[in-house]
Amino acid sequence: MRSLFVYPLFMSVSTLSPFVQDTAASTQARRHAVVLGGSIAGLLAARVLLDHFGQVTLLERDQFPAQPATRAGVPQGQHVHGLLLQGQQILEQLFPGLIEDLTQAGAIPLDWIADWQVFSLEGWLEQHDSGLRGLCCSRLLLEWHLRQRLLNNDRFHLRPGCSAQGLVFQSQPNPRITGVMLRSAADGPDQPSISADLVVDATGRHSKLPRWLAAAGYEKPPETQVNSFLGYASRWYRRPTDAIAKGVMIVAKPGESTRGGVLYPVEGDRWIVTLSGIAGDHPPADEAGFLAFAQSLRHPMLYDLLKISEPCSPIHCYRRTENQWRHYEQLSATPRGVVALGDAVCCFNPAYGQGMTAAALGAMTLQRCLSKANQTPQPVDWEQRFQYQLAQTLNTPWLMATGEDFRWPSTEGKRPVWLSRWLQGYFDRILRLSLTSSEAHRAFIEVAHLVKPPIRLFTPTILWRALTEPLR
Repeated sequence: MRSLFVYPLFMSVSTLSPFVQDTAASTQARRHAVVLGGSIAGLLAARVLLDHFGQVTLLERDQFPAQPATRAGVPQGQHVHGLLLQGQQILEQLFPGLIEDLTQAGAIPLDWIADWQVFSLEGWLEQHDSGLRGLCCSRLLLEWHLRQRLLNNDRFHLRPGCSAQGLVFQSQPNPRITGVMLRSAADGPDQPSISADLVVDATGRHSKLPRWLAAAGYEKPPETQVNSFLGYASRWYRRPTDAIAKGVMIVAKPGESTRGGVLYPVEGDRWIVTLSGIAGDHPPADEAGFLAFAQSLRHPMLYDLLKISEPCSPIHCYRRTENQWRHYEQLSATPRGVVALGDAVCCFNPAYGQGMTAAALGAMTLQRCLSKANQTPQPVDWEQRFQYQLAQTLNTPWLMATGEDFRWPSTEGKRPVWLSRWLQGYFDRILRLSLTSSEAHRAFIEVAHLVKPPIRLFTPTILWRALTEPLR
């Protein structure tokens, strides 16, 4: 959903590898790839696959709108979606000129420190011009532009209103996936299928891939869940003509308030306001209750802005927010010709704004694995290696999201080890230091947005001040 009520704590910076430019050479042995799901993860996977396959087909059960608009398959589309700086860099590398296109369409460039007023666990963070420029827009606008870019490639084929019903298995000479069984409104009694040299599952939290693997005699991937029972509600507002397009975050604080909120500027001179509550303390969907919830936050700034803004949408609620990880990397055997990524593998509590950037990192992992496989003259079993490397990429954001959720005693799931708890305490000190120190605040945002490695927070100056300054 967003970089909302807390900033990410620590993540390793992924190296952006160059893309394969010689498409003809890289697609000789790979003819057709099929992507299941038209989400952000599916669109980014399709873009990477175009560097390695002659044809790429994306199947999506929804019908796509002609302009940026909601669709049934994205129930979170009306809520805040933040794109971390690392995710923004990856998207620009995948789709050169995308940031300029989004800006011309109304997306708002903001400095992640100067233009965000953040009431953190300890108070207001300091603000200064940092040069860390992000882009704020709705997910609706971003997804539409990604889809249009893909449609401009004649090797990309979009099949809306079409859902996958199963996989076509080949058991001899080697077990592999050779296609997908389909269902669409135009089909007759016979179930059609489409052949594929690779199938990518990007169908999200409700993926059926574990069931399909079990039906073919394979193990289902083990699952881990951590649930803080967070729920949120969002509404769009017209921004007053005299209001500056800046962002506001009011953070929930254990022992004081389970409630938080964010005001996020988007295209069309509008704000998206998302209110959240942890441990079942969810914001209501009626107008009076929504405003009363905003008024109850730890600071009145967000509520005061709502009072002078005109709503331009209904109130949208969302409750399915548990962290969920399907551990494909732990399977002893899987068929060739199929991989999973995005929320179909690991979905995070949306409050921490990791989803779209995690999808971008997954696409980069797919790119690296395919590029390495291209360098081998003989066919290689790269799919399981991809799932393992994807898990390595996901480990840090998983620890960050679940570590934040475990601040709350009502959270269900396996508790973190002592090292994770120590790091949580240290980063709390960094956050306190960020109330007054521009150096600490910048370092925190750089690490949070993956543009610098976590060691950035352990420089001698920051380390000394974080450990020696008295707690407030």
